[in-house]
Amino acid sequence: MEMDENKFETIDFSITKNIAVITLNRPKHLNAISDQLTKDVYHALDLVDHNKSIRAVILTGANNNFSAGADLKKTYDLPTPIGEEPSEVWRDHLESLLRVSMKMWNLRVPVIAAVDGYALGGAADWVLSADIAIASDKALFGEPEIRFGAAPGTLMMPWVLGIRKAKELLFTGDSVDAEEGLRIGVYNKVVPQEELMKESFKLAEKMANIPPSALKITKVSINKIYEMMNIKESLDYHLEAAISMFFLNSEKQTAAIGSKIKREGLKSFLSDANKDFT
Repeated sequence: MEMDENKFETIDFSITKNIAVITLNRPKHLNAISDQLTKDVYHALDLVDHNKSIRAVILTGANNNFSAGADLKKTYDLPTPIGEEPSEVWRDHLESLLRVSMKMWNLRVPVIAAVDGYALGGAADWVLSADIAIASDKALFGEPEIRFGAAPGTLMMPWVLGIRKAKELLFTGDSVDAEEGLRIGVYNKVVPQEELMKESFKLAEKMANIPPSALKITKVSINKIYEMMNIKESLDYHLEAAISMFFLNSEKQTAAIGSKIKREGLKSFLSDANKDFT
């Protein structure tokens, strides 16, 4: 495996033949999405875009987890610079999530999300933004944000799953296991946990053997159909709505959740939130 010379703080980036692998690597934090991680993932995707030898990308997570979503402990600790509204700090955070999603959307090569363990919140949006998703049989997918008074980072779900299922999951904060995720269209395929990367590479290699110009034109054409249906404008609108939702919620409720996350950590919060999942 040829390692890229560029070093990252929160991800591993490698190239095998003509396939790039981006691995979210904050295992002590369930690979939660920090500001640095969004910067690292975006930079890695940009390197892919400028390396014409790369024909496909696999996005995955270290230590049997894709990602538990936004690093809520750090997010609730976000400082508000003097002269700025708190909403502007949150806007920067949500825009960084959307920026990565749209980078995958516009990337010249296909992106395969290889999903194991948690894929929650902003990480679930990244799975939905990938071109293809393969899950291990241990995967758990969902967007629990509504349970603590927030909204999904990018609202990709209705575009991928359809309005009925998206409303059910987003109105309840419920998550789904791998088989249900396959049934409703989150994933293209579910495989045993130990075969996840093998199957992801197999699919990536198949795509890498397609003439790159044909693959690029096909991806652009499919995406353009969704852009003609105003997906980009819809995602931009949702960004504003998500910021408003958070600040319209009861300060007491939001503060209580933030205190619990800061006091007990993300794992404790997810444990409580997952009690009635699926």
